[in-house]
Amino acid sequence: MRFYNFACSIVRFLLAIFYRIEVIGQENIPDEGKYIIIANHKHYFDPLFMIGAVKNRRIIPVAKQELFRIPILRSLLNKVEVIPINRANPSLSTVKEILRQIKNGRVLGIFPEGTRCLDLNTFLPAKPGVALFSIKSKADIIPMSIITNYRPFSKVKVVIGQPIDMSNYYNTKVDKTEYPKISQEVFDKVIENFNDNKDGIKLI
Repeated sequence: MRFYNFACSIVRFLLAIFYRIEVIGQENIPDEGKYIIIANHKHYFDPLFMIGAVKNRRIIPVAKQELFRIPILRSLLNKVEVIPINRANPSLSTVKEILRQIKNGRVLGIFPEGTRCLDLNTFLPAKPGVALFSIKSKADIIPMSIITNYRPFSKVKVVIGQPIDMSNYYNTKVDKTEYPKISQEVFDKVIENFNDNKDGIKLI
């Protein structure tokens, strides 16, 4: 935890130098409880904006396993407990580790699109994993919209929406074929908040 706090302080310091960051809705991150933060993904810096915006909870991010092939980066990712995932075919052990972290009260940080969408004005369909993790761990979902053109010294809006209550699914049998639809429904809130708050930011 000490290293995580130190790393977050460094991230926030560097981001404040190169970007004008505005966080909206910080109060929507509860101080305790099981939650999954979902956000749009358009740039390598998105995990940094996510972690930097949340000051009252430790986030356990999920990242593509390819990043762990770089020795120096792998060491850093392991220190902050990033969970590697095979995006094409997540292993059972990875799913179990993600569920274990959430059930232990950690906040999971994930990008439902599964990869970067390079067009700043559009979004990719949400993958089914968000719904799976939420329902299996009985964790509500917090939508986060990251709005910026990523150019140095530009404006960055991080909009944190109110938690989405997922309790209707907790005690009912949900067929796995429904996961993509449920994931898209919660991701649509990320898109809605993105579009509602993008004024003043040139997205080209």
